[in-house]
Amino acid sequence: MIKSRLEGLSDGVFAVVFTILVLDIRLPDEITQMTSGEMYHALSALMPVFIGYFVSFVVLTVFWVGHTYFFGVMVKVINRQLIILNMLYLAFVSLLPFFAYLLGKYPDLQAAVLLYGIDVFIIGILTILRFEYALWTDEIDTTHNPRRDILQARIRTYLTPAMTLIGILIAFASTQWALFFYAFPVAFNIVPGLLNSIERVFGFRLGED
Repeated sequence: MIKSRLEGLSDGVFAVVFTILVLDIRLPDEITQMTSGEMYHALSALMPVFIGYFVSFVVLTVFWVGHTYFFGVMVKVINRQLIILNMLYLAFVSLLPFFAYLLGKYPDLQAAVLLYGIDVFIIGILTILRFEYALWTDEIDTTHNPRRDILQARIRTYLTPAMTLIGILIAFASTQWALFFYAFPVAFNIVPGLLNSIERVFGFRLGED
């Protein structure tokens, strides 16, 4: 099977999803005329939607970077099972703009926070399944990856669903704290070299006994 076709399809889905995110930011259709002051007021009312957009944009960026690393570096060939896992992954990635819209429009509503978190959690679980399947099956060679790189990738892969699950559980008590736990993996993954810095601070090195 040709890996480049799967990568092209995946990049296309991500491109569409990124675009759909911004299409949900619009003023109410019933507004036809307004002054500049009224426009600024209407835009300020959309601030939660803007926040939801930027948070979701960064979340998608993290998922896309991980996807690019997985197919660009970690695996050199693919099989049918990996394609199916990736298509399931893309299905839930495609749902993210809808849940981002709900979160932006109803940021204090428990259901909106829960549904957003559940979608991100499912994407994270599918990322784990794809990652572990590639390491487990004999049909896909991953032996060219250094053990240290695999361990770092595993930490990043497991972190998102783990913290999101905590956020989902906390959402029943506090939606604000739930959003904090949703955002934590994003901050962790977006800072370059953070794992290396943690190793230096605590005096250890992944992949070394």
